[in-house]
Amino acid sequence: MSELLPAAGLAGALLCLAGHLPGPVHRWGPQLLSMGGMALMAGGRVSPGTCAAGAACLWSVVRACAARRGWTGSIDLAAMTLLMALMSDGITSGGSHTHVAAVAGDPPGAAAVLTVIVWVTARAGGIMFRRLSSTSSTAEAIASPARRARAYRESGAALMIVSMAAMLV
Repeated sequence: MSELLPAAGLAGALLCLAGHLPGPVHRWGPQLLSMGGMALMAGGRVSPGTCAAGAACLWSVVRACAARRGWTGSIDLAAMTLLMALMSDGITSGGSHTHVAAVAGDPPGAAAVLTVIVWVTARAGGIMFRRLSSTSSTAEAIASPARRARAYRESGAALMIVSMAAMLV
């Protein structure tokens, strides 16, 4: 089971990336960089992988600030960066993904659960504020390709974050 978790995380990152394509590079660039960081980490290159995820998170935050919208990607990448940092701490201190996951009551496991709780709360808050700040009284009709892209992004984010947290718990 633990061998499937990194593959599930990479599959989630790929779904997130697919939800941003085709489009301008400022939309899919952070997801590509973070997926590269996950691939580096799965290959045993811990520090470069975590740094790539941090750079992707920073890129996404700067883009969201400039556009004044689109915080869900930044929230996803921030949670992913934190989970990768927790994993790298367990790996660099002599453990491995499976060793960190096998220890019951481990502080990285508790931090991973807290990260998932905060991530779910932030995503739910974003949905609520988007609904409250909508100027139209009717539900917005989203075109089919946009709905499909959103479904890819949302399901990919959930798969990625939950599988990464499961590696630590």
